[in-house]
Amino acid sequence: MLTFNESDPKLVNIEAKITLQDSLLSMSENGPVPHRWPQYIKNLEITDKNGKSIRYQKRDSTAWFVDNAYNGKRINLHYDVKIDHEDKNWPGGIDGVAFVRDWGVMASGRALFITNGDENKNIEIYYKKSDNWKVSAPWEQKGENRYTATNQWKLLESLMFVGTHKEVNLKREEFTLTFVLGGNSILKNEESYTANATKVLDYYIDLMGGIPKSAPGNELSKAMVIINEGEQIDGEVIGDDISIFLNPNAAPQEQVFGWFLFAHEFFHLWNGKSLRFQDTSTDWFKEGITNYYTIKSLYNTQIVNEEAIKGVMNNLFYNRYINDSGLGSLAPADAASPLLKDNHWGLVYGGGLFAGLCMDMEIRHNTQNQKSLDDLMQFFYNNMAGTDASIANKDIIDKTNELGKTDFTPFMNSYIKGVKIVPLKEYLKFAGIEVSTQNKQLSLIHLKDKTLLQEQMWLGFLGIKI
Repeated sequence: MLTFNESDPKLVNIEAKITLQDSLLSMSENGPVPHRWPQYIKNLEITDKNGKSIRYQKRDSTAWFVDNAYNGKRINLHYDVKIDHEDKNWPGGIDGVAFVRDWGVMASGRALFITNGDENKNIEIYYKKSDNWKVSAPWEQKGENRYTATNQWKLLESLMFVGTHKEVNLKREEFTLTFVLGGNSILKNEESYTANATKVLDYYIDLMGGIPKSAPGNELSKAMVIINEGEQIDGEVIGDDISIFLNPNAAPQEQVFGWFLFAHEFFHLWNGKSLRFQDTSTDWFKEGITNYYTIKSLYNTQIVNEEAIKGVMNNLFYNRYINDSGLGSLAPADAASPLLKDNHWGLVYGGGLFAGLCMDMEIRHNTQNQKSLDDLMQFFYNNMAGTDASIANKDIIDKTNELGKTDFTPFMNSYIKGVKIVPLKEYLKFAGIEVSTQNKQLSLIHLKDKTLLQEQMWLGFLGIKI
């Protein structure tokens, strides 16, 4: 039972009934600094099924030992969670931390739940809150203020909002995208946000050929996008849920960045959740290709125009790529290892985007624009989505070679597994685009007297089907 109190929103009371698998109680190991989660737990009490107090001791900063524990023993937990996470700086952004706003409380499973073992399934969650507050949670709803998480991962890797926010549900087949809108300025723009999100959702479904499909045992039937009013644009994904801060009064380019965050994280429900990858050496594809389709989706929803796309390609991606400290010495395929990725965004996200662009142009050029990177994504979706299969770099190149009637292995060895700078000029010429990189600035200029094929390939780059 989670109790949220409108008069004291910075304190959440939690009561839990647990059947022990071992003697260790702990919190999520996810997030850049997971040892912080227990720091917000206050007044922890443990009792047996008869209400008798059970002693416990801290193992370290991240976990507790329960005295006289044994497999199958039933215990009750009582504790408070102090919601003042924002008083500290967190690496990389908001990272699933809990916070309070005038319109309610947002929290993650990471920040709230103490668990035991890892085999727990069909976990029931109950909410108690003020009558004028409502609950938005990603799990299957079983009744008023009552939900069931299919497993412990779904419990911990989740976001929720409890307050006076507004919820909008977009349903496509067995999949529901739930929008949670918080803050007066956000609610004033509800119609625009909902319309844009609907277009992005439908673009991705049409592109891939279906709704998101997770691996067996981790079915994806619902995802939440929580949009809160904020001065700074920020965003993240926790599990299958997305959190974004938007400022409707910010400059237009900042608004575009907010939508870019949404569209990028949202496409990961396909490229990252439905399609899963063998290891971090394929992150150039998972992140870079997601950027590629993010750009296409925003153009097709008319959130951005062609000039804005050129601006993003230069000011964000090329700038971060060409100035990455690892450029020329570190391969994009190696730059996404856990210890390196945060410091080499340009190689992974920018280098991956540019590599994917080149692959797309090569396929389109060799097939008279009859095949493209879209066909590669659809092949993976049709054959691997919803399965335990994972994609390796060899799978990507083998299918690219087949679709493009080419051999992309040297490209892979030079620009993805190697350290050479991706030669955009050689490939964008197929779309009638002259590329200039003087002074480390990427400029894309349309050639005069383009051929019909070149024009069609440029439209393909923008995501328009011919």
